[in-house]
Amino acid sequence: MSELVGASSRRKLFGVIDLVGPLTSGRALFLASLGVAIVLLEQTFRWPLHLPGHHGLEAMALLAFGRLSCSNPWSATLVGASAALAAPFIGADHGVLTPLFYVLPGVVIDLGYRLRPQLMAHVLLALPVLAALAFATKPVVRVLANQLFGLPFGSLRAGPVYPVLTHLMFGFLGALAAVLVWRYTEHRLREPR
Repeated sequence: MSELVGASSRRKLFGVIDLVGPLTSGRALFLASLGVAIVLLEQTFRWPLHLPGHHGLEAMALLAFGRLSCSNPWSATLVGASAALAAPFIGADHGVLTPLFYVLPGVVIDLGYRLRPQLMAHVLLALPVLAALAFATKPVVRVLANQLFGLPFGSLRAGPVYPVLTHLMFGFLGALAAVLVWRYTEHRLREPR
C-alpha cells in the first residue's frame, strides 16, 4: 500500500524535535513547567498512603526529564527552583523549609552530574541512584531541622530510618521510569521509517 501524497513519515514528523539541547527560552519554559507540574501533582494527589516520600515517583521523574532534556549544567536546579517559586501560589506549604525541599534535590542531581560525568555514560543506573540520593535529602534536612531547631515533622514519628529508606526507594523508581521512557523515545526517534 502506498503512502498518501503529502503524508509525512513519523521519523520526519518527530525528527524536528531535539530531545537534548542548550538552554533556550523555549527550553527554559519547559523546565519551569516541569517544576510547576511537580507541585501540582503533589497537591492534586494527596492520598493518605502513610508512605513518606511517595511523591518522589513523579517529582524525581520530572527532575530527571529536566536533567536529560537540557545540556545546561543547572537544568535540574532550574526545575527545582521553579517548583519552589510555584509552591506558595499553588498552596504547597511544608513550613519555612518548603523552598529547600524543592531546590535541594535539583542541586544534588546537577552537582552529581558535574562531579562524576563519567558515570553518566551509564545513565540507566547512575541517574536513578543520584535521584534517590537527591530525594533522600528531604528527610535528612527534616532530621537536622528537628535536632537543631526542634521543628516537628510527622514523617519522623517512627524515627529517621524509615523515611530515608522510602525516599531513596521512591526517588530511584521515579527517575528509573523517566530514564526508561527517555531511552525508549530516543530509540524510536533513531529508528528508520
